[in-house]
Amino acid sequence: MILCRIGRFDRRRTSAFSIAGVLLAVAIGACETAPDRSNEPASNTPNRSRPSGLSGARDTAPVAFFDDRPVRRGDLDAALTEYGGGVVLREHLLDLRLAKLAASRGVAVDEAMIAEELARLQASLDPDPDRAAELLAAVRMRQGLGDARFGALLRRNALLRALVAGEVRPDEAAISRIHDVRHGPRRQVRVVASGSLAESEAVLRELADGGEFTEIAFRRSTDPSRASGGLVPPVSRLDPSWPASFREAVFSLSIGEISAPVLVEDAWVVALCLDETPGDGTSIEAVRAELERLARLQQERVLMDRLAREIDAGLDPRVLDPSLRDAWRRTRP
Repeated sequence: MILCRIGRFDRRRTSAFSIAGVLLAVAIGACETAPDRSNEPASNTPNRSRPSGLSGARDTAPVAFFDDRPVRRGDLDAALTEYGGGVVLREHLLDLRLAKLAASRGVAVDEAMIAEELARLQASLDPDPDRAAELLAAVRMRQGLGDARFGALLRRNALLRALVAGEVRPDEAAISRIHDVRHGPRRQVRVVASGSLAESEAVLRELADGGEFTEIAFRRSTDPSRASGGLVPPVSRLDPSWPASFREAVFSLSIGEISAPVLVEDAWVVALCLDETPGDGTSIEAVRAELERLARLQQERVLMDRLAREIDAGLDPRVLDPSLRDAWRRTRP
């Protein structure tokens, strides 16, 4: 499942993948790609942790030249392992477990299924193919996904989707939720998030004394939406990407009304309802086929994520190389 975090609210997108975690929606290992250090100097970590017996022609063969001097793979191995070895090992082990599970169930994927994953991914980024290609290239660059890891990710997603296919049964409730998100009313709100009930009550007192909501949100809110005066994306009544307590509070307000403090996960939130955009009048039956398709994708994503997490939780390799062992430990929860 893909999570696009807006402050303390987890917004689970209804498309097959979210842009924020687009390539990593259900492939857990890729979610924890090594951080972007493109602006940091190269590591000078000496190659001190490679076990004896593993060096050889591969370590001494030049992989680059700089100032007419060779750079050898052995010069880079320890630093590369520390930088991303745990993530790569995690992905590899997940692939091995997935392949074993698929074989035991008689499940296989072909190139057409893998191509479908790529097409589904691109379509979720942008309906315009050229723009989708640009976004995909940008995300791959940011996540450090070259051809090898990207190809493995597409195959992993295809395998996960094939493994859960028999469990996918979209129900009427799921169809109704998606209809509401796509065609129902939406409310525009501003929020001030606080770490305690006392702080939220102080916000209400300041508002009662004539304080301006936008300014108070900018100054006091713990949510990143404070940068826009507490303005968050439009909220639909049944959109599960917003916590239920928040949606209920928002839709209980009249336009222009401020809510009492409401507990949303681990934060206390005061919300101001600015406006409501009415639904477009489209009936469920008029778009049922599309809603069923989206409901299926949504349920697939949830089941794929659950299966990937179950497999990931059981990964417990005996890692011999000290650098790789340290890198592996840093990928674990």
